[in-house]
Amino acid sequence: MADAVAIDTWDASGVRLGDVVNALAELRHQAGERNTARTAVMTLIAVAPGDEQAYAATTALRSIGGHHPARIVILRPDPDEVATLDARATLYAVQADGHQINFEEVTLSVGGQAANHLDSLVEAFTLSDLPVVVWYVNSVPDPADPLLSVASAVLLDSRDAGGQLRDLLELARRRTVVDLSWIRLAPWRDLLAGLFDPADCRVWLEFVAAVEVQGKPGPRHLLGGWLSSQLSLRSDQVALNDGKHVEVRVTCRRGSEAATFDVLRGDLQRTVTAQATLPTGAMARQAITLSEDPLPSALAAALTRLRPDVTWEKALSSATNLGL
Repeated sequence: MADAVAIDTWDASGVRLGDVVNALAELRHQAGERNTARTAVMTLIAVAPGDEQAYAATTALRSIGGHHPARIVILRPDPDEVATLDARATLYAVQADGHQINFEEVTLSVGGQAANHLDSLVEAFTLSDLPVVVWYVNSVPDPADPLLSVASAVLLDSRDAGGQLRDLLELARRRTVVDLSWIRLAPWRDLLAGLFDPADCRVWLEFVAAVEVQGKPGPRHLLGGWLSSQLSLRSDQVALNDGKHVEVRVTCRRGSEAATFDVLRGDLQRTVTAQATLPTGAMARQAITLSEDPLPSALAAALTRLRPDVTWEKALSSATNLGL
């Protein structure tokens, strides 16, 4: 798919909210005169206070704009700054499936107390009768954040939760939450489950003795919680260790016999490999190649899953009982 191209833009400092709304309407009107198609399937709000966060969010959202056209609203709150509103509105065009599609992006830099009440700002830009997705870029929201009140679904990354897994679980009980870490971990989950598909491997599910998960805190907790909840394991059967990449080992014991089921990722290649080793010496191998651009890929997948995920919630609940 071609890259999105800015075809018209407006920006100003120290403006009123009505100025931004009027400017966006004018951009849309001018685009209509060029006979270009405009569509949207949601309002997508990204909360990105820092420059690095905002750059990552806008780059990813623009790259998927043709397949997931939305009105994009980038919020850059800074309650410690003087009270002000700086804004930029841009109309983008992208070629998708042989058609040119327009989508809109609004960036609001909000200073002062208004930065703590972003819900009152975004209501002017939400599209009626369409989902409102709020993405917290590299952060997990405070459960009392007023912005959550406008969200049909909340997008975040549990990798950023640190010790806030219980807060994240509480949020999931009040709002639909889609977790980018959970989506990125799909290859590990799929490969591990696939190792147990053959009949000679499946019989070992009744004899799981221990699980080891290596990786960064968020991913290793999620996978540990998933295995704990799916296999009804005690917390002392799940060992979590720090590591650069996610690795999983399931050890099964039946009398004097043992079988191991491993899912590994090498340092040099973006490939996840699974291997089952049985007492007979037989080995089953599978592999999945990871995306070269993981954030847009995970984001695109997340926007097709704006519904509660019971398996993820069970994994998260079990993860809160595992050690750090």
